[in-house]
This record gives sequence, C-alpha cells and structure tokens, in this order.
Amino acid sequence: MSAIANLVKGCPLFHEIYDNEVEAVLNDCLVATYSPGDTIIKQGEDGTDICVILSGKADITVDKDGHSHFIATIGNGDIFGEMVLINETKRTANIICREKCAVLVMSFDNFYKFFSKNPSVFALMVLNVTRLITKRLKHSNSVIQELNAKLAKETEEKAA
Repeated sequence: MSAIANLVKGCPLFHEIYDNEVEAVLNDCLVATYSPGDTIIKQGEDGTDICVILSGKADITVDKDGHSHFIATIGNGDIFGEMVLINETKRTANIICREKCAVLVMSFDNFYKFFSKNPSVFALMVLNVTRLITKRLKHSNSVIQELNAKLAKETEEKAA
C-alpha cells in the first residue's frame, strides 16, 4: 500500500472501500502542497475538485459584508470541496492553509469516472460524501437552534 493510501485510509471518503480500490482511486489524483497563509480555495470561484487534507491544518472562513468570518479548522483526513459533487460549482467558503498542508486533489471528472469504471466504489464514495454532508447539516441545524434560543432569550430580556 502506498504512503498516500495509508494517509487516507481513515478518511471518511474512503470508508468501507478496500485498499486496492483506494489505490485505484488515488492513481487519478494529485497531491498539492501549501504553505501557511496560502489560499487553497477561494470563496466565489468556480471549482471542480474535491480535496482531502493528508497532513497539516487549514481554516475555513466565509466572507460576508466585507468581513472574513472564521468557521472551523480542518486537518488530516478532512474533506472539502465536496459540494462540487452535487452541482455546486461556486466555492461557498475560503480554505486558508494554517500550517503546511499536503492536499489530495480529485477532479470532478475523475470522481465520476468510477461510475463506469467501478460502480461499487463510486456508490460507496457517493454514500460517504452523503454521510459527510448529512453530518455537517445536522451540526449546522444544532447551531441554528442554539442561536435561535439565545436570540429569543435576549429579545425576551429586552422586552422585560
């Protein structure tokens, strides 16, 4: 098994996929390296790649009303750019390198090539991306509920 395959073995994108199948996927990918402060993905730009951090850390930020808002820090095994797989070609956030990063890059075309090349691997990767997006949506819903409760409490206190 290659060094890169060992790095992605625990990545959610490759959950339940056999080692030899992971190797086949990796054959069509490239690895990009970034230094601290480099922009890996820029919000609003067109994108066609799904990425996995192999090493290092990066910050997710969103630009709104002229300000950059920190969302989260991601690291080894974390996936970003996955929205391109469900027809979202405009990047919805910035990914900024926090500490030196090695990033596995898989193009949209290479991802979908597995539909005909190896349908079971394609199905598992789609399922894994769906699981990831569902997990993130559940987390976002929880944050929204907490913010709504906080806002309701503050509104009630101001009215009193």
